[in-house]
Amino acid sequence: MTVYKPAGKPHFLFDFQFRGRRYHGSTGCTSKRKAEEFERRERHRAALPEVQRPPITLDQAGGLYQEHAEHLPSWPTIRYMIAALVEGLGRTRLLSEITQRDLQLYVAKRRDGRANASVNREMENARSIWRHAQATKYDIGEMPDWGKLFLKVPRQPPRELAIAEEAKLFLALRTDVTDAVDFLLKSGWRKGEVLGLRWKDVNIPRRQAVTQIKGGDIVTRPLTSTLVEIIARQPHAEDEEAKEYVFTYVCQKSRGDRRAGQRYRLTATALRKPFEQAKADSGVDNFRVHDLRHTRGTRIVRATGSLAAAKEALKHRRIETTLRYAHVLDDDVRNALDASESRHSPDQIKKRKRKA
Repeated sequence: MTVYKPAGKPHFLFDFQFRGRRYHGSTGCTSKRKAEEFERRERHRAALPEVQRPPITLDQAGGLYQEHAEHLPSWPTIRYMIAALVEGLGRTRLLSEITQRDLQLYVAKRRDGRANASVNREMENARSIWRHAQATKYDIGEMPDWGKLFLKVPRQPPRELAIAEEAKLFLALRTDVTDAVDFLLKSGWRKGEVLGLRWKDVNIPRRQAVTQIKGGDIVTRPLTSTLVEIIARQPHAEDEEAKEYVFTYVCQKSRGDRRAGQRYRLTATALRKPFEQAKADSGVDNFRVHDLRHTRGTRIVRATGSLAAAKEALKHRRIETTLRYAHVLDDDVRNALDASESRHSPDQIKKRKRKA
């Protein structure tokens, strides 16, 4: 057996050659007996040509997944998460060598200053990378137990922007991003859909827009008169890339090839600073850009009493997702209870007659 444990390291490593190819890496085991069992399985896999798969590094796996994901509306966020994963675990590490413990340590580092939900999204992205490499017939080793890597996120009703908060927030917003934020609030679309909306996707006479929703599906969205008005008054940018997109922003400070005073495509990064500044100036706490979508969903349910209508407007795949907004219907239940206690209800009248 060729298993060994380097000084100061908790896990045994394996290292052997078969038919001129070297097989090595961490066993992820702290006992020699289990490490030897791990190595026997690796030798067995190496000896069976039908189960041999080519190795792939984390950087290569990220690039492979990019081919699938770069057309999604959420690609800018996915790209950031891939870069963080590659930097955190090592671009030359083979997927087959990355252990459960390596991923646990990575999760612990990512928790620093980040919400559990944000870390979970990164793990969902990592899981997609592993699964995509596996489906493409690369050697990923043993699939990590992803369920044990996700952090607990307390379930709570979606954050709704109160009417008074809305007035203060929009008053504090920079004028060049106000319309984009207003569109996010009034449409309930995801951030990627709004910021990725192009002029060619909009049909103003029909009051429709074509967007790519989460998961990659292309859908046709109805536009209200207010949404049409917002789109129609957007200025067209001169920048070659920005001229394709509906929503742009005015560069505040020259940097690199960008010039102050010119309009460029509004991205999540460009929106973050003015949005955070408006929150600070208006005193609106604990509120994210995504909560604009939550606010629209809550208002739809409150106005219509229909979870089905909210599901369609928000383009949820499953009604279970929309059920997060069911707390709004508590008001209907409360009103029904109040009505049943009315002194004019038949039961109340009957009781009063008996006492007489």
